[in-house]
Amino acid sequence: MNRAEKEMLKKRIEERKGLSEEESRKLDQLEEMINKIHFELFPEEYDAMMDSIADANDRRQGINPMSADYTAEVNSRRQKLGVPPLGANGLPTDDASWTVAREEALRRLG
Repeated sequence: MNRAEKEMLKKRIEERKGLSEEESRKLDQLEEMINKIHFELFPEEYDAMMDSIADANDRRQGINPMSADYTAEVNSRRQKLGVPPLGANGLPTDDASWTVAREEALRRLG
């Protein structure tokens, strides 16, 4: 387990302190739904995971390796969802997309 995974586990344990097993299970379901919705609504935020070495180097230098047409299309969709456009390097500038995904998950779960 790497350091990030350890920190995530600590956070998960802390969030569930004092919760019943049922409440903990519901929180797990909510988080799973949020992740699924985030991926559905904002797949562009996962593009960097598939970057080649050259693309990753470009992003570090503030260069967006995605095509201008794709970036414009993505930013238009993001604007309609009330989320800021991607930064100059093609990465999100804040976590507003996670807020949108959380709100949608809560709406779906009723």
